[in-house]
Amino acid sequence: MEEHGNYEEKILLSVRRIMRAIDMHSSYLARQYGLTSPQLISLKKLAEKNEMTPGGLAKEVHLSHATITGIINRLEKKELVRKTRSTQDGRSYLIRLTDSGYAMIKSSPSMLQEHFMHELSKLAEWEKTMILSSLQRITFILNVESIDAAPVMTTGPVEAPVETITELLSVDNKDAEDQVIEEK
Repeated sequence: MEEHGNYEEKILLSVRRIMRAIDMHSSYLARQYGLTSPQLISLKKLAEKNEMTPGGLAKEVHLSHATITGIINRLEKKELVRKTRSTQDGRSYLIRLTDSGYAMIKSSPSMLQEHFMHELSKLAEWEKTMILSSLQRITFILNVESIDAAPVMTTGPVEAPVETITELLSVDNKDAEDQVIEEK
């Protein structure tokens, strides 16, 4: 019986380590670059595409239009992107990176999910199938398979301002969160 309890605890610890790694990377981005993961992903996609409509960007990064609107507004305040009216349709606008936006992309680290996807691509098909099956089973066990999620390795609200993200990911909050989990 103890063997099974050991498996459950090891699985829970592995899930928790993944969550902590994502939190730590998000905290690093917020502290060092003043950006959230979704903001950085949006900047990188804009650098790749040159200019996009908000709807096009939302589709490309798998986020809702409302979320992208908030991200664009915060990036515009930081002067990393610029909005211009579309010459084809005056009702819509296009977003493009500013020189500061391009500089941010060049100086920013790779995204956690970029490293993750690169490492996954090295695995054999059977390994990918096994991992996918296990993770799908975990989402079923947690009853979270219907939650809409973007392929962005971040925790917390993706629309939150940097100050909120930084506060949520502060060392004191991590210690308090760990304490709550240990008490359960």
